[in-house]
Amino acid sequence: MNNAGNYKRIVVKIGTSTLTHETGKLNLHRIETLARVLSDIKNSGTEVVLVSSGAVTAGVAKIGFHRPTSTKEKQALAAIGQNEIMKIYGKFFSLYGHPIAQLLLTKDVIDNPERRAAAEDTFRTLLEMGCVPIVNENDSIS
Repeated sequence: MNNAGNYKRIVVKIGTSTLTHETGKLNLHRIETLARVLSDIKNSGTEVVLVSSGAVTAGVAKIGFHRPTSTKEKQALAAIGQNEIMKIYGKFFSLYGHPIAQLLLTKDVIDNPERRAAAEDTFRTLLEMGCVPIVNENDSIS
């Protein structure tokens, strides 16, 4: 990404399979590498937004629960796992001097003009503050 500085902002989407090993446990090396690369891009003057999946799988790994079969299990595991993922992202991005912020969105936020405008304002302000916004769907209530 030698030309990352040519862009004002990049949005990177990371899926569950990229964040985890085949065992279902989080791939800490890959997450640390991601934080390092995105921090370097940010250091070049490009704003970075990270869209991250993996909350349910991280919840499964955290408490050793079986693969969820019901919506209520998926929602509960997402609540556990989202916290885990954010702790790990926070640790790795802080090694490179970048604060993070979490935004959990739902379809109703995007569909509602007032709520969408509020979310857009939050994004702008976080980026102005130098944060790396980390976005996910709010699986616990979606």
